[in-house]
Amino acid sequence: MDKILIVDDDESVLELLKESIKLIGYDVTALGSATEAVGKMKSEEGGFPVILTDIMMPGINGLELLHRIKKEYPETIVIMLTAYTTLESAVKSLNEGAFAYLTKPINYDELKNALQNAFEKHHQLQEKKKLIEELSKAKEYSDTLVHHLVHTVIATDSNGYIKKVNLAMEKLLGYTEEEIIGLPIQFIFGKEFQETTLEQMIKKGSVKDFPVTFVNKDKQELKLLFTGTVMKNKAGYLVGFIGTAKNHE
Repeated sequence: MDKILIVDDDESVLELLKESIKLIGYDVTALGSATEAVGKMKSEEGGFPVILTDIMMPGINGLELLHRIKKEYPETIVIMLTAYTTLESAVKSLNEGAFAYLTKPINYDELKNALQNAFEKHHQLQEKKKLIEELSKAKEYSDTLVHHLVHTVIATDSNGYIKKVNLAMEKLLGYTEEEIIGLPIQFIFGKEFQETTLEQMIKKGSVKDFPVTFVNKDKQELKLLFTGTVMKNKAGYLVGFIGTAKNHE
């Protein structure tokens, strides 16, 4: 079951909330102070997806607890409770990161809806976090794969500035990736090739044994035959090359 922590110094309200929320179907932990709540959050395995807390409490009040929760447990959804309805306290709690603001006496339907929405929000955050982690792992895998391809790979932005080269390209040119990132693609080509043939290769898109002149780190021209693909985005702008290069016989 989804877990929820309730914090309220009024024992009668705390017991009523505890039993009401249990009936909805949640796993409820009820505590009488923010100090107890701080300790429980540290010890609870997996934490609490949702916390329902009163604002007016002795010691650490609800707003201070909210601030601490959002700092230490940013994915936890917090709903604020108060018997004193003021625009100032409502705005402050929402600005501090509260998900919702409910007034006492608690309307059961409003509470039920707020909890449902809060858990839905938490589940969405968890799915987003999982997706980001999966995308990060996929990117790391693809970057590693591209880096070790036997093919030469050069990636640029739509303006033709180098964003990435792989190991094969580093070995060919003698530059590390860090040394040439952000430089115009023309930097790695011989001057004559830039002026006469580069545009032809880009227009062709896919080429076989196309004469290419690179310039390595030692400023030596490398006359090679390139077989591969000129990559373009949907707008038709150059975004890279992938292929093989062999000596021009």
